[in-house]
Amino acid sequence: MITYTKKVQSGRSMIEMLGVLAIVGVLSAGGIAGYSMAMQSYKTSALTEKVNLIAQQARILYNGQYTNAQAATATPVPTGPSMGEKLLKAGMITDLNNPFGGYLVVKGGEDTNTAFTVTTAANVPAEACIKLLRTNWGTTGVFTSIKAGDVEYCSDPKGSCTISPTTAKSATSSCTGGNRVMVWKFK
Repeated sequence: MITYTKKVQSGRSMIEMLGVLAIVGVLSAGGIAGYSMAMQSYKTSALTEKVNLIAQQARILYNGQYTNAQAATATPVPTGPSMGEKLLKAGMITDLNNPFGGYLVVKGGEDTNTAFTVTTAANVPAEACIKLLRTNWGTTGVFTSIKAGDVEYCSDPKGSCTISPTTAKSATSSCTGGNRVMVWKFK
């Protein structure tokens, strides 16, 4: 007697493999988007911390003497290396890298009302710019204002600038149009 056995195929069909690939693709796209948002948030936090550290260390290093002004004039006359270079040489900060690319520029004595400024290159994306404008930088002490685009937000409502932190609507309108240069002023 002859018996026939049916061969059983094992493995996956092409349709099943395409389904698995589609699921993996969707999960990968979600993971990449989540990673991108997490990196944006990390860079924003890193920039906030770096600007605060620069402000604290500049106050310690200069102890209220931010300008190299001549005694007879009200206009500051900076001499020697920039304030950022002095902070680096003193070991008070480790770098002036902007987490979004480029560098932070630290200058002292630009005008008689400002002790020093921290300026970013035009590398701050709109989402980060909005978060930075909505950050409470403090209403007393060292912080005086933050500027993005043509609008300045300040801690003292007596001036001609808008109070900081600002509303979401105002921050969004200040940060539209791509990467922004941001300037923090401290005293």
